[in-house]
Amino acid sequence: MTLKVTGKFSLIASALLFSFNATSVAQDNATVNIPQVEHAQVFANFTDGMPAVLNYFTLATTEQIIEFYQQHYGEPVSQESKRGRLTLTYLQQQQAVRVVISQQNLKRQVDVIVEKSGQ
Repeated sequence: MTLKVTGKFSLIASALLFSFNATSVAQDNATVNIPQVEHAQVFANFTDGMPAVLNYFTLATTEQIIEFYQQHYGEPVSQESKRGRLTLTYLQQQQAVRVVISQQNLKRQVDVIVEKSGQ
């Protein structure tokens, strides 16, 4: 009789664990809303799960782009300029948001990457 109870307990525990994992996966695959500046020309939009990526071109200035993302995410926790690209990193809830701005002819290319935060 003990064997049957243990077997039933294992089955219930396995079902609960599977249910929990399915919920976690569903949350990871939820659409991520990434704001973009007005009149953005989106050329890649992979926001149907984590990590999420949005790439676009804009005529907005670098300063306007920085201000736009500060309004949405607050002050960046880090800022780095390397090889003509400015990378701003924000921590928003349990997500790390990287905004990469680079010059492309007369436009700016903006790459926004949203990942789970390591915290």
